[in-house]
Amino acid sequence: MGMKIECLICLKETAIPKNLNTGNYDGQITCRECGSLLQVRLVRSRVEQRRIERVGHPRLDPGSFLGALA
Repeated sequence: MGMKIECLICLKETAIPKNLNTGNYDGQITCRECGSLLQVRLVRSRVEQRRIERVGHPRLDPGSFLGALA
């Protein structure tokens, strides 16, 4: 199982891509749930720092949208 990080916007866990060096990484990760862009620093596969770079837009669930119209 891969490493995950909690999004600071939607609070959902998003997987860190397997091709990233989690032992030493300082860069951006996009939340797969809401699309927010997070700046993270990973050291020895632990999150050392994270901050919000850009707030994304939550995915719309067509079922909830149609239910609101009823």
